[in-house]
Amino acid sequence: NVVLTVIAFGMMPFCKKAAIESGSTPGEVAIVTLVVAACVSLLILGRQQPSSLGQLVRGRHVVPLLLIGVLAGGLVTLLVSYALTITTATNRSLFQAAYPAATLLFAYAMLRERLSPPQYLSIAAIMLGLLLMNGLGEGVNFGLGFGLLALTMPLIGFSDVYGKRLTDDIPPVLVASGRNFYGALFVLFLAPWLWTGSVPAFTGLLWLVVAGAAQAIGVWTFYRALETDQASLVASLTATAPLVTVLAEVGVLGLELGKWQWVGVAVVVLAAFELGRRQRA
Repeated sequence: NVVLTVIAFGMMPFCKKAAIESGSTPGEVAIVTLVVAACVSLLILGRQQPSSLGQLVRGRHVVPLLLIGVLAGGLVTLLVSYALTITTATNRSLFQAAYPAATLLFAYAMLRERLSPPQYLSIAAIMLGLLLMNGLGEGVNFGLGFGLLALTMPLIGFSDVYGKRLTDDIPPVLVASGRNFYGALFVLFLAPWLWTGSVPAFTGLLWLVVAGAAQAIGVWTFYRALETDQASLVASLTATAPLVTVLAEVGVLGLELGKWQWVGVAVVVLAAFELGRRQRA
């Protein structure tokens, strides 16, 4: 599950950036991505837990699912979509690597989870490697794009841990579906202000469909992984997802990396391997 999560999360920012490069607007990126993600999530839910479909819109879990959907689905997608118009998918990956730090804080506050010192060192190495990958060469733009991405950190940290708590009572596939379903409803509510009225180009639309499918699969497998792993550790392992983003951006969009950025790639891979090895031990 974690491997599939890494691939899916790694493809999301790349596909969104590719759509923007093809002419899609941030509003189109957010709306199409979330609507596709919601549809795919509902298909997965209907296939795996058909009896749970009604729980999306009734029962005591509606408000928690709505909260996760608005925060981690709607707001985060909007912030990322606008940030990607002025920064690269690789820079977005820097913040995905930093999400474990935010998750650790909320996991400690809400679940009282603790990691061993070597695991903390591995997480720090992952973030250092991604900083090398994003902070040297062309450099990180500490402007509006950087600020928008920084705002996603507490939203994801809280939502991941809150989602972990929900999986004690309801299936992970329902949490994943709720995150995308209510995220889609949130951006559709804002559609009059987000949609420019134009129809996305076919190439951009295709990228957005792939991004939406990746988002649905990534969130679904992420919450399934939370059934057996600590929230903070699962979030740490998904910090390797930016490797997928960087390789795709280099190969398809022509991003050029310097030697220190490739060193960062190696540091992330080794640190993530060590983190996973210690968890299995």
